[in-house]
Amino acid sequence: GASAEEDTDALMASLTRINEHNAAVARPAPADDCRTLLATQKMGVLSTNASQGGALEGFPAGAVASFAAQADGLPVFALSRLSAHMRDLRADGRCSLVVAEDGAEGMNSARVTLIGTVEEVADEEEQAACREAYLARHPDAFWVDFGDFSWFKMRSVATVRLVGGFARAHTVSAEAYAAASPDPVSAFSGPVCAHMNDDHTDSTAAIVARASGVSVDAAKMLGIDRLGMDVECELGGERFNVRCAWESPAESRADIKARIVELSKLAATEAATEA
Repeated sequence: GASAEEDTDALMASLTRINEHNAAVARPAPADDCRTLLATQKMGVLSTNASQGGALEGFPAGAVASFAAQADGLPVFALSRLSAHMRDLRADGRCSLVVAEDGAEGMNSARVTLIGTVEEVADEEEQAACREAYLARHPDAFWVDFGDFSWFKMRSVATVRLVGGFARAHTVSAEAYAAASPDPVSAFSGPVCAHMNDDHTDSTAAIVARASGVSVDAAKMLGIDRLGMDVECELGGERFNVRCAWESPAESRADIKARIVELSKLAATEAATEA
């Protein structure tokens, strides 16, 4: 058998190959990733500038807040007049909103920080649009119609920061954020990944091997988007992510199934040819 040193060399060569593959593979633009995260999430940490006076005056005051992103990607909030957020924003609209993906664990998960200015919404038509967007994301939020709640919206974005996992960080301009759009299929990510991870991990590992040229010990699908899928892999005790691109973009749930079947068949054919 191979010596421990040869095993280590082989593992390092495989990891280098994975890194080179990941650097070259198609993935959504950072601005699109930001828009997707805002469109698919509904809770974040809203940090305002404390306005109560006293010792806390001017300190950043962060608290969990529910929001809904409108079609323009900008978040709206229903705030109670009892909340510090409302008092702070009426005094100074500058704030930041941090939004993390579902099940965020440690440094590998994606998170977005929107830094901008939030203003109270006075126009009745616009209030109705805020209410519609908010209730679409929070259907049980009957309390938004209580008299002590007001609508607020992020009117302008100063900058957007995306951390898309370990060692992947981007700054996105307000213009790029406005021009981007949410991913059309990422909403199906949860159920598709659960199905693949329950029943088809061998297929996922075969797809990874074909895409990257590295045979892994284990493969778990983490997420999908219109351009491909992200897979957490294990090899020789190391854990790392591999990006696998579809043969062509996916715009619907039916497309996703077709793309996965297509890659599975290609991987099986290639494996059979090599065997």
